[in-house]
Amino acid sequence: MRICLISREYPPETGFGGIATFTRHLAHGLKEIGHEVEVVSLCKDDNPDHIQEDDGVIVHRVQQEWLGKRLGTISMCMPYSRYVLMTSTALWRKFFQIHSRKPFDVVDTPELLAEGLFPAITRALPLLIRLYTPHSKFIAEKLHNVTPSFDHEFVAGVERVAMLSADVLTSPSLDLARFVASDLNYDLDDIHIVRNPIDPSQFSPEGQKALPDTDKVRVLFVGRLEERKGIHYLVDAVKDVVAVNKNVEFVIIGDDTSTAHGQTSVLAELKEKIARDKVGDYVKFIARIPLTELPAHYRSADISIVPSVYDNSPYTCQEAMSCGNPVIGTDSGGTAEYLVDGVSGIAIPPRDSAAIADALNRLISDRELRERMGAAARKRVVEEFDRKEIARQTAELYKLAGTRYKSRAESGLYRKSPEAMLADAAFMLSAFDTMIYDTLYQYSWRFRLRHWGRLFVKRPRLLGAKICCKLIASVDRLTFRKIPMLSRCGSYLQEESIKRSQDIPLATLIQAGAASEEQENVTSAR
Repeated sequence: MRICLISREYPPETGFGGIATFTRHLAHGLKEIGHEVEVVSLCKDDNPDHIQEDDGVIVHRVQQEWLGKRLGTISMCMPYSRYVLMTSTALWRKFFQIHSRKPFDVVDTPELLAEGLFPAITRALPLLIRLYTPHSKFIAEKLHNVTPSFDHEFVAGVERVAMLSADVLTSPSLDLARFVASDLNYDLDDIHIVRNPIDPSQFSPEGQKALPDTDKVRVLFVGRLEERKGIHYLVDAVKDVVAVNKNVEFVIIGDDTSTAHGQTSVLAELKEKIARDKVGDYVKFIARIPLTELPAHYRSADISIVPSVYDNSPYTCQEAMSCGNPVIGTDSGGTAEYLVDGVSGIAIPPRDSAAIADALNRLISDRELRERMGAAARKRVVEEFDRKEIARQTAELYKLAGTRYKSRAESGLYRKSPEAMLADAAFMLSAFDTMIYDTLYQYSWRFRLRHWGRLFVKRPRLLGAKICCKLIASVDRLTFRKIPMLSRCGSYLQEESIKRSQDIPLATLIQAGAASEEQENVTSAR
């Protein structure tokens, strides 16, 4: 089959998060079993559109683009929705260009941020959507401080439209599938469980180590420094672990985020906590490292910990298991479905520092248990999560998507040609943007001040023309004199909503006023 994977994230340009990692492993797994794969992804903000080759997989990199350059109020009121529309638009445009030249058999996208929105509503070809963590989940559980504002609900809404329009839905965990089935009123049995793929030959116990061997038991955390990853609960547990076991070392790898109290640095907050607990000698922080360098760090560790408050199926769990590490992970989300409690790791409740300390102390003090669990973890990955096997399962679902597509090809929400989709979407958004702008201008004096201030900075000549017209109108009212042509210039400004449009030369205004006066004279004569 000829397969297109649409994904905002694809390493290395747009990060090594879960979606990027999944997409890369799936792309290479599909290629390794004989399929033709191309990826459409975003590029860095400072890079132009370009094509990249990743070991035989063609990656088309595109810049975000806005459907309408003048949609200012949507940008101001709905920043998350704007980002969703910007990325979806760019990815769809590039996909359709490639598809028009050489058609794909199927397209595969994540549900997150509705990257499959346009393929879903146009029904251009069979569509499989992979679940990660829909925005409705973030809203329901207030993850990342997401609130039920219209902006966030809109994002959740377009994600639901894409999911309900897909031919096949897959989920990496049963836990996430249950949530989505309930949220969409969807048949749980029709959400196919496809585990995250991984390359066991890359993530293996054999190979170089990034950190020198030591007589201490090394505990490794890999992930962004944010509340959802549970890093605070791990740091809280350090003092309780050190009180029992002095022969321990914690290595924390991940990007800092500004999600601490007051939108401040989480890393700074964690370091303050460590200093207060007087355990700084036991903890080492390392900034995020490339995916290709991670196996060497897992090999350097004796225990890996994934204390997430929620994760549908964190790659850090699989990567650690594949490298032969026993894993301590929470039973919130899908982590517990990847490790087997008591066999290849230990499952603990989320947000429980005491449980983290107890599990760590158990493994730190029992080397034989660590080695036995590590071997079982490696065996489980090789047998069940190898990317070739996951690619084979996914390819079977692509065939199912094709069959379902043929049976309901005419049931798309958008019945016109796919080429017209973006133009129609831009028209609708422009009308919505105008409505918001006009309403704010009418009822908010602060918005009016901001509007006039922006005109002063960006459109000084237009501002001058508007002030002149206002003065002329005032003189007319006070003196009862009529200046028809100039009055009609002012009317023209209002009628054309110049408060939002381009700067119009004075000559154009004079011509418009004269034409209007001439038309009125003709009408009066009749």
